[in-house]
Amino acid sequence: MRAVREGNRDAADPEEVLRQVRAATGGGGADLVIECAGVPAAVGQGLTLARRGGSYLIIGQYTDAGDTLINPHQIVHRQLDVIGSWAFTGAHLVEYVRLLPALTARFDLASLVTPFPLERHADALAAVADGSVMKAVLTS
Repeated sequence: MRAVREGNRDAADPEEVLRQVRAATGGGGADLVIECAGVPAAVGQGLTLARRGGSYLIIGQYTDAGDTLINPHQIVHRQLDVIGSWAFTGAHLVEYVRLLPALTARFDLASLVTPFPLERHADALAAVADGSVMKAVLTS
């Protein structure tokens, strides 16, 4: 299974993101697409990134950020397994933590995080709200 991540956080053009994913996967698309941004527009875009017979996991919609437009043909034509997940068990959390060293060695996960000192919490919230950061982490 290949993992593909958009390398340029500022690349908002869906066609460019699709081109990058196809280039990284030999043209077929990703085996698994995980929508974890919580942005309604990302849901429809994610459908186009999966390969035929692939899977699409939607875990980023913990709050109601609004409706999104999707093309059901993308699901049917690609024969996608679409899965939504609201929560996880303690056992899942233990497994995630156990996998972190291997994942950080393989992928540049640090580039997804923007640290903010605790006293700049309002700036962190504003940056998340305006989409200028992927994930904000408050530090002491």
